[in-house]
Amino acid sequence: MRAWRFVLLVWAASRAFFFVVGALGHAYVLGAQPGGSPREPGGILNYWAHWDGGWYCAIAQHGYFNPPSTSFFPLYPILIWLGTHVAGGTAFWGVAISTLSLLAALFFCYRIAEDLYDARVSRATTLALAFFPSAFFLNSVYTESLFLMLTSGAIWAIRCRRNLLLAGAFAYFATATRNVGVLLVVPLAYEWLRNRRELGYGSLVGLFVVPGGLAAYMVYLWKGLGDPLYFAVAQRETWGRALTNPLETIHKAWTTGVFGARYAFHPHAIFGNNGAEPAFKASDTFNLILLGLLVALLVVGISRLPPDLWTYSFLVMLAPFLTPSPYWALTSFNRYLLAPFPLFIVLGWLLTRVRWTLAPWLAASAAFGVYLTLLFTTWRWVA
Repeated sequence: MRAWRFVLLVWAASRAFFFVVGALGHAYVLGAQPGGSPREPGGILNYWAHWDGGWYCAIAQHGYFNPPSTSFFPLYPILIWLGTHVAGGTAFWGVAISTLSLLAALFFCYRIAEDLYDARVSRATTLALAFFPSAFFLNSVYTESLFLMLTSGAIWAIRCRRNLLLAGAFAYFATATRNVGVLLVVPLAYEWLRNRRELGYGSLVGLFVVPGGLAAYMVYLWKGLGDPLYFAVAQRETWGRALTNPLETIHKAWTTGVFGARYAFHPHAIFGNNGAEPAFKASDTFNLILLGLLVALLVVGISRLPPDLWTYSFLVMLAPFLTPSPYWALTSFNRYLLAPFPLFIVLGWLLTRVRWTLAPWLAASAAFGVYLTLLFTTWRWVA
């Protein structure tokens, strides 16, 4: 009960913080011209459905209405569609699903951190994740929160409950949310090998169902469009994402990140007009800074995380480097960084090892989060 009380308090405080900032930005900050996705849906909380959120709401309302929409995996829009049959619009249900998913995700992360370390690290991990600069995505109409709940739930089930069947069920739905969910095979297989006498061979069913959500979507695409990998085709043809040498991605990220600094650190250049382009250029600067944080956490994590969780985190973060945007190399990186949740346990551990660092970190993180939230809720590109 103590864990639940702490998690509930952090969840409520962090969501109130981001909701208030978003509402104030939407009401009082000059908005940019919408672009790059279906326009936001109508109804309450629609300003949390910008960019990819518009795609998810459109899919929930109309189904897969054109080939590019197949880039977006089906579980999240299906849940939104189910919600609209009760009451309310697509934006409301997208926000509701994301916000409630985060509550479960924070609990799972807390328990995993406690299993690896102690309650002190668990609390720091929960706070660091809930108030991370891009954590506003965890209540927006994006899949980040749902995916985080399902992936952390899978690790919680295998590590804390020793239940591979339950872990496999979480992972099944994770792969129906984002294709990188299949990487859960790594930690689940590792834990089975390490505890196979306890878990038994019958529990391997849980491991075999992990890619089931992805497989089901591939069958749907094969029957509808004749290509089970059409989601990758849509990514390539619509957004130009193609297999790339990750070293080229890093080099381009450095170039665009340095160039974007002229906008990133001069908010008036972004908010002083209704153009969307300055925010696009500034985004790679923000992402370049977060890339430095990722590298630091991965280096420290080699000695602080079990090998399966470190490998999972590394592979999840490698994926966007292999298929970058042709224009902004690290586009969406700041929200992709929410997916390798074991790295937040490393961050929580670091924040408890150096005295008086947790409060300043949270203050700086939340302040950066205000900036990014204002960008997002005024139709300026963040990720």
